[in-house]
Amino acid sequence: MGISNKINLGFLVVGFVLFLSSLVSIFEMGRTRRSLGDVLSVNVDNINASTQLLEVTDQNVFALLNQIGVSPDSILQTASLYDDDRFEGYFRASRATFTKDEEQALTDSIIFAYAAYMQILNEAPVLWEGNGYAARREWYTTRLYPTYTRLRNYIQDLISLEQRLLDHNTQQIQDGFYRSIMPGVIAVASSMLLLFLLSIFIRIYVIQPIREIRTGVRNTLLFKKKYQVRLPAGDELSELNESITQLCDEHNKL
Repeated sequence: MGISNKINLGFLVVGFVLFLSSLVSIFEMGRTRRSLGDVLSVNVDNINASTQLLEVTDQNVFALLNQIGVSPDSILQTASLYDDDRFEGYFRASRATFTKDEEQALTDSIIFAYAAYMQILNEAPVLWEGNGYAARREWYTTRLYPTYTRLRNYIQDLISLEQRLLDHNTQQIQDGFYRSIMPGVIAVASSMLLLFLLSIFIRIYVIQPIREIRTGVRNTLLFKKKYQVRLPAGDELSELNESITQLCDEHNKL
């Protein structure tokens, strides 16, 4: 193989390593962005939906509390409480995205707690008829408030879980970014090593033979010494050296 071909092959190897590492980095970054980007979007949507569940639950309780102190013969305004389907709507929309076991366990707990909450809330219209503030407060304190607190705690636990998952997935994106750039880092390091080896190759097989040829020719021209430079056969420098050897031999015969 000729010297030029050897040098070209060395640069081709370096270029191929850089090209391959670039493809791997681009593929890894794209895969990480697509997979974890969707997961982050789901986490944010779940946090928003859980927050909306909490807001609806609080609004219903506050609406009931506003009517505890009204006159005993008043009728409980239940339209805003029993016709409000936002809780079930938010829950149905977000439940399909709860895929982890801990998420599903909390959603089951929320379902049962909400059913108990609504069952006790249905007692309010009957209790409101003919009962004053003391009876209503007693019912709220001993019956409704514990179930409301349990439901609220489950929803808050779900929000906390989604926030932890969001933090975990964000950390995974950062780790994925570092993994995606590692092929590039390795490629750069490998390319530097290959370039170093290529420079050694050029020094040994190109520069050093040229120096030997130059020294041999100078000794022949100045001191009539026999040209005795020997190079490995098979490349352009060896052919050049053979031609120079013939010229130097002819020069010494003059």
